[in-house]
Amino acid sequence: MPILKGKKGEFDALKTLKENVQSVILPLIEVPAIPWDFVNEKEASSIDKQISSTVKSITSSWDPKNEILIDTNSLDENFDATRKTINVLTEALIEEGYLPIPVIHISTTSEVLSNLVYQDSVCIRISFEDQEAFDINDEIDRIKKVLNSDLSDIILLLDMNYLSPENGLMGQMSSKALVNSIQNIANFKDFYFAATSFPINLSGCKTNSVTEIERIEVLIHEYFRANGSKLNRMPKFSDYCISNPDVLEMDPRLMTIGASVRYTGENHWYIFKGSSIKKHGSEQYYKLCADIVASKVYSGEVFSWGDEQIHNKSIRNGGPGNPTIWRQIGTNHHITLVIDQLSK
Repeated sequence: MPILKGKKGEFDALKTLKENVQSVILPLIEVPAIPWDFVNEKEASSIDKQISSTVKSITSSWDPKNEILIDTNSLDENFDATRKTINVLTEALIEEGYLPIPVIHISTTSEVLSNLVYQDSVCIRISFEDQEAFDINDEIDRIKKVLNSDLSDIILLLDMNYLSPENGLMGQMSSKALVNSIQNIANFKDFYFAATSFPINLSGCKTNSVTEIERIEVLIHEYFRANGSKLNRMPKFSDYCISNPDVLEMDPRLMTIGASVRYTGENHWYIFKGSSIKKHGSEQYYKLCADIVASKVYSGEVFSWGDEQIHNKSIRNGGPGNPTIWRQIGTNHHITLVIDQLSK
């Protein structure tokens, strides 16, 4: 279950996945919050445009025969005076012939739940922080009763969000405790566990160098596999691809965008980072790609669409790209690599 931020590059990454990869993933799309216009100090869009844009992005990038999860938690729950935001999006996708699964949270109100539009199933998303604020099992019972559904209709996503690589051991133990705290976990329709150690930005990565960051979600997944007899149910894998769970919205006038490529290895991310694009140009991407191809972590040009692009740009075939293109390339490679890892 790749958790995606609803960015154009991520939708383009889904579109360019090989069919055998598309068919074994269940993407979760977080509809972005309404962006802020820092120049005019007002919202730069509207809830209507956010929903319309998301529908258009999904229909142009995802096969309707494959299910997809939709999370509108970053938007107001009320689309207008009579309709709920999650329902407007779900109904629009159903009308287009899709199989959307609404994502609900422990904090989702009974008013939203009692009017929820869904087909075969819903997804309950529980964060590690929810344990502090709620009795998780009581809230699952509340949701189940308001929906008038069984656990067999519910996909469970336990989401640890961000964990720093230094907290690997604590993350493993906390994760096991969270899994085993859920009552009747064997009865859910499906069960996923998400985490990541990808940083919120790349400011900690040195320019003109390669930075290694340990993938803590891989450590946790391997811990689960090694301790399966101590778990009440083995979770499926979920992560945030090459993003951090939090969105850092900054005034673009104050941002310095650097050339960088986020490349996923089996146990680490490798951040190939250049310098400021404004000062040194986008041609830096050609050198970054040549560095990746020459490195021991490169998967080879036939591994994925993203890897083919890296090969092409390493020999200066085609343009150098921009941050949106590189989000597409990095995400496409990442999802393909994760599926390859899990298949083994």
